[in-house]
Amino acid sequence: FTVKKDPVVVRLNNLEADSPIPEYVAELKSKSDYDARLQSCRDFNMANQWKKRGISLVAMKFDVAFVGEFHALLSIYRVDGTVAISVGGIEIGQGINTKVCQVAAHVLGIPLVYIQVKTSNNLISPNDPFTASSCTTDSVCFAVRKCCEEINSRLTPLRESLGPDVTWPVLTQAAYEAKINLNATYMFVAERDLRDYSLYGTVVTEVELDCLTGEHRVTRVDILQNTGKSLNPYIDIGQIEGAFVMGLGHFTSEELIYNRTTGLLTTDRTWDYKVPGAKDIPEDWRIYFKKDPNIPPTGVYGSKSQGEPSILLSYSVVIALRRAIESLHRDVGQPCVFFNDEPPCTVEKNFLICNTKIEDYTL
Repeated sequence: FTVKKDPVVVRLNNLEADSPIPEYVAELKSKSDYDARLQSCRDFNMANQWKKRGISLVAMKFDVAFVGEFHALLSIYRVDGTVAISVGGIEIGQGINTKVCQVAAHVLGIPLVYIQVKTSNNLISPNDPFTASSCTTDSVCFAVRKCCEEINSRLTPLRESLGPDVTWPVLTQAAYEAKINLNATYMFVAERDLRDYSLYGTVVTEVELDCLTGEHRVTRVDILQNTGKSLNPYIDIGQIEGAFVMGLGHFTSEELIYNRTTGLLTTDRTWDYKVPGAKDIPEDWRIYFKKDPNIPPTGVYGSKSQGEPSILLSYSVVIALRRAIESLHRDVGQPCVFFNDEPPCTVEKNFLICNTKIEDYTL
């Protein structure tokens, strides 16, 4: 604002020397048709006084750091060949159990139908830390992979003697009769098993603001995010979308208001604490994966965690709203000065920053 330069240019001029973000910005500019849409927003704003559009481009670097130890236990049952797994990470909707099943099925070379994930407990997984920080899925999947590799090493001689066409239930029954141990455990250790890595992403967010009411719509969002070799694209898309919407709520509607006398939280229910609803999500949403082929593989099979990073990208809605309000201020002749739009950018705050007058509502 102060130097009167394009914010994207300023950011690109202040990156780390080896940052891949310029490549991300260039690719997403092309995919999202950013330059044409930027001009389209300007044309729209020139033709409309009380509805304004804003567009922003924001990049992020998210560092994933592995911590603590995570256990996995795998048991195989004879007759039907069921593979039961318990891990120290907790399934809270992020798809950890699905990815555990996929890794086990891949390493053992069997259909997913044989895999079951049992509940976690501290007898099997003592002293395991929290499920958080976008590192738990990688950690437990690594432990499960090690369990499966150990089972494979025990079954290999038997599998070779029975021939390549032996079915999984027949193999496990034969292993039982041969007194082969069909139980394996592994403890993932952060410092030993996986190295920390950085995850990059870029977003273009476009909004439309009603300057007479303060209401806004997120008309389109384009996200380009580094996923590595995704273990499950559907889960990763859901994680990117979920984190972004969580951030939209944090930056636009979820306001914490305290009683100035007692200090008690007054916005303590859904009547006045507004989480995002169905009409708050982007109307047009496009998500692209980027593998970064020149960067050494990280995570399990080269995958990267997607749980939290796109929360950072959701700040782009604040910048897009600022661009819309700046356009209004120019049109109505308000001084071109920096204004404080500290999030959350609620309807009330947007309305007050727009600084409309009662006569503006006269037809």
